[in-house]
Amino acid sequence: MRFNLGFFLGEAFKNIRLNLLMSITAVTTTFICILVLGVGLLVSSHVEGVIGSVREDVSVEVFMPGRGEEEMAALEEKAQGWEEVASVNRVSEDEALAAFKDTFEEQPELYENLDPGVLPASLQIQLTDPDFANSVADKLKAEGYDEENLSYPQQTIERLNSVTSYMIWGLYAATILFLVASVLLISNAIRLSIFARRKEIEVMKLVGASDGFVRTPFVLEGLMQGLLGAGLAALTVVWLNYLFVDWTRQELTFVPIVSDAVNTASILVILVFVGVAIGVGGSFLSVTRFLRKI
Repeated sequence: MRFNLGFFLGEAFKNIRLNLLMSITAVTTTFICILVLGVGLLVSSHVEGVIGSVREDVSVEVFMPGRGEEEMAALEEKAQGWEEVASVNRVSEDEALAAFKDTFEEQPELYENLDPGVLPASLQIQLTDPDFANSVADKLKAEGYDEENLSYPQQTIERLNSVTSYMIWGLYAATILFLVASVLLISNAIRLSIFARRKEIEVMKLVGASDGFVRTPFVLEGLMQGLLGAGLAALTVVWLNYLFVDWTRQELTFVPIVSDAVNTASILVILVFVGVAIGVGGSFLSVTRFLRKI
């Protein structure tokens, strides 16, 4: 029998219409599955973007509470001699408080009751390469400064990874569960279609129809269910990303969230591909199991 796309599509739409409720359930489950996967990809991309922005700030800051002017000058001179260091900038207590006020200019309640000397003086050490952060931190520790007196990119990166890794893995675990649920639901939807048309399929097999000819309309049905659910979810993910970036620009101005951190075109393609794979895989498995029994 020759391949007739119009016939196969007509049969696929007919199956969807006859099992409309089950098809809606399969599309909805695929939508939720792809939406969770998409949110996981968004979180991962934005975290990587923030980490990349943090790495661009190659300074190591050493806070010196209770240290005298002479001690600060001695450490400044020593640090300027290290090969990993590009420059050293001294920040007084007054300059630290002024910088804090500039950062939180729109939230005056955070600093209006602060004493002038509440923020310690510090040295900001600019590095020639971000990878030298740990090396310089180790040298400062050897000078008697512990981890609480130091702030450098690697610390921030490790803290970001620690906070976000559990959330990302949780989203991926939820995605796997929804993937399995989607495959099973689409498979069950196809099985209902097969059961409703089992006599017709048996007659087709008796007159010589190949497995591929019988299987194609059902695979197309699964493909359309997966494509519809994944397409809607992918567009929702892109819309959520737009809202999130717009919100962070207005409410979290100190967090380096940028729209370029997420390649929306790639995410659209990945999500639609996964959704279609769920639909095709679920329907293919269901039809193949039925054909083996007749």
